[in-house]
Amino acid sequence: MAEILETPLGRVSVEHAEGIVQEIHVGVRRPPTAPQSPIARDLARYFAGKPVDLGGYRVNLFGFTEFERKVYEATRKIPPGEVRTYGEIAKSIGNAGASRAVGNALAKNPACIVIPCHRVVGTNGLGGFTGGLEWKRKLLRLEGALE
Repeated sequence: MAEILETPLGRVSVEHAEGIVQEIHVGVRRPPTAPQSPIARDLARYFAGKPVDLGGYRVNLFGFTEFERKVYEATRKIPPGEVRTYGEIAKSIGNAGASRAVGNALAKNPACIVIPCHRVVGTNGLGGFTGGLEWKRKLLRLEGALE
């Protein structure tokens, strides 16, 4: 099932099946729908600035490598309002020096927000974000990690 949320930051698409998040995308152009599922309702609360625990949602990571799964797991541990560098994520999963590979894994993140790749930044700036740097800034501001 796909739901399109109208949020203060723009439209967000969440696709899920049988309680498992398949994909989340920001900046979609399709018409919005009313949030029906628990994940869509929680995302709506998140974008309204309310505290939400997205840690219990499972994400379909079929076809992803063990390294990518470790990156996603470490990224999910970053609390709202905090950031980590690509190098810190690499070190936390036992691959110090693999910061570029961490960035490549996060570029394939199927479920932004639930796997909060926007909280991972470069040592010299924000780094990248598949939804664009403006979305990354908006998400970090929403969480209080960026002024």
